[in-house]
Parts: sequence; structure tokens; C-alpha cells
Amino acid sequence: MRKEAINILVACGSGVATSTLAADEVKKICEELGLNYKISKSSMVELRGQLEGKDLVLTTNNFKEDLGVRHMSISAFITGIRQEKLVEQLKEVLLEIANS
Repeated sequence: MRKEAINILVACGSGVATSTLAADEVKKICEELGLNYKISKSSMVELRGQLEGKDLVLTTNNFKEDLGVRHMSISAFITGIRQEKLVEQLKEVLLEIANS
């Protein structure tokens, strides 16, 4: 498993409200998996300027553009719809990054 932290960016419309809720869920998952991680938050407008050094970008909306960085939509943390499936998918991605 890699020693350096997994650098995660969580983005939402304003960079404040829903990204904070989603980041809290991501923290719980990282801690459950025993991962070394760092989470930063951003607004969607600031997103492209925050990509350097990031291993994973998580957005609370349905963002489809290619960022050149691994990306997942985590809107289920906000809506609660299919949240269990999202948790399992995110765990897989985080472990894949941690073991790379």
C-alpha cells in the first residue's frame, strides 16, 4: 500500500455546503479502510484550477467532462439514492488508488 496520502478533491456548486456533507462521508470511508488521505474542497467554478496533484475528484453534481484525473459523481451522498452502491464503488476506487 502506498505511503503518501491519497489526495482527494470534493467539489460542489459553491464549494461549501454539499461538498462539506460529501467530504464527511468520504472521510468516514477512508478511515474505515485505514487509508492515508487528504481531502480538499472546491466550487465547480474553481475545479479545474485545483486539479494539480489530485488522485481523485469527487463531484456532488453529474459532471461529465474529462478532467485528466480519475473522477466520480458522489451525488448519492446528498440525495441518499443508491448510497450503498456508491459507498461500495468508492471503496473499490480508493483501494485501487491506495494499492497503485
